[in-house]
Amino acid sequence: MISKKTGKLFLMQLRYNPFHIFESSKLPAGLYARRKWLGESDTLAWKRDFDETVFSLLSGQSDDGSWNRSIPESIRHLFGLHLIIRNMTKEIERALGWLLKHTLNQDSLDQPGPAEPIPLDAFRELPFTPGETYVSIVCATLFLATIFGKGNDHLVMAQYNLLSRWVTENPSCMNPWTERNNALRSFVVHPDYAEGPATITLVDHLARIQDISGRWPDQVPFCQTVNALAHVRLTQSHRQLAQAARTISDTQNKDGTWGSEDQEWNTFLIVHALKRKAWL
Repeated sequence: MISKKTGKLFLMQLRYNPFHIFESSKLPAGLYARRKWLGESDTLAWKRDFDETVFSLLSGQSDDGSWNRSIPESIRHLFGLHLIIRNMTKEIERALGWLLKHTLNQDSLDQPGPAEPIPLDAFRELPFTPGETYVSIVCATLFLATIFGKGNDHLVMAQYNLLSRWVTENPSCMNPWTERNNALRSFVVHPDYAEGPATITLVDHLARIQDISGRWPDQVPFCQTVNALAHVRLTQSHRQLAQAARTISDTQNKDGTWGSEDQEWNTFLIVHALKRKAWL
């Protein structure tokens, strides 16, 4: 982070150690933290917990690649797998194929929603928020396709182009923040869109509604937004994160976590963001 007094880089000083919550965790985010930040990937304990979690995530997968032929459930399993398995496997390939077939086959983002209702907690501890339109499903699918190496698939690119135009040409269709959050999350992972017009539109909107404390309105998920902005190499996103730094520090719990619930997930989002910015 840049010091306002010296103009030099410095590491962000957190009041409490944020890594304790990940110790012995078997959740995908916790396993990621233990491997990347705690250096446990060569330990027998991590390997045992890794195998157990992968087995749990793959359990119940149908021959068609889905989990119970449910789009939200399949998204959840795939996201968990991506945190701990970066390479493509035959199980992930089947699951992505099913998901792409069942979500990216629409010509319009304006339809009210998928045939399958999205439960309010469907995307809990995921970087997406369940919306009332089809956009939330499309965005989650685009995100997963990109991180698993299918970002240049013609169907994926066609939907990205459609989503980008939808964001820049129809800002009134993106209220409340739910769909903006999902769109931003899908754009920031794709190299062709991370700094494109749609991402700039969304980041600029966040800048307009951020207050002097670094917070955004209550409907904008703070930890998710901090994490998404850390993926964007735009001056405006950096400014917002710098402004949010004091809030990040001040809202850390004494046990090193953030939030009153889903603390491991919130802490993962914040630490991951600070690591990406080389602030921690």
